[in-house]
Amino acid sequence: MRTAAKRLAKAQRALARTVKGSGRREKAKRRVGRLHHEVVLRRASGIHRLTKQLATGFAVVAVEDLNVAGMTASARGTVERPGRKVRQKAGLNRSVLDAAPAEVRRQLTYKTSWYGARLAVCDRWFPSSKTCSACGEQDPRLTLADREYHCAHCGLRLDRDLNAARIIATHAHLAPPTAPGSGAASPRRTPVERTLLPRPGRRSHRRSP
Repeated sequence: MRTAAKRLAKAQRALARTVKGSGRREKAKRRVGRLHHEVVLRRASGIHRLTKQLATGFAVVAVEDLNVAGMTASARGTVERPGRKVRQKAGLNRSVLDAAPAEVRRQLTYKTSWYGARLAVCDRWFPSSKTCSACGEQDPRLTLADREYHCAHCGLRLDRDLNAARIIATHAHLAPPTAPGSGAASPRRTPVERTLLPRPGRRSHRRSP
């Protein structure tokens, strides 16, 4: 994805230097179009591989209801109160949007119904990052800058994201069960999905996460 995006940016700069109406400009426009299509296909194929692997490999798949719009808000601020670390925040926003969490959840919703798995969605305000996966104690003082979770109650030291993943997995198994295949109906396929995604076949063997 990053390699294709760099080639696309280089092609767009070359297009901007051409003369309007010239043959070289038309050639540059076709190259930009091909590279745009390549970026779209790479992102879509990567997400489809991931979501199918999850839906066919596990009986329960758990996700968080993320506030993507809030996570990717600009840090520029206003003229009176300018933001800090604007470039760093812009890079973070780009990475979050490239991961396409909303599209991942959309695909998991119908693929889990296809393959008989169950999708568990944690509430947006569920404190997965601030809860200890060993004793259940919560640390409300934890900030985004803290990349390691340290529980003052039981002494657990663990990577912040791994600790949150364990909490989400526990929450998913404790959630009320739903019948396999009771998710949303299969939506109308996008042109990219019709190109990349085969129809559901035989269910593969699933293992516990």
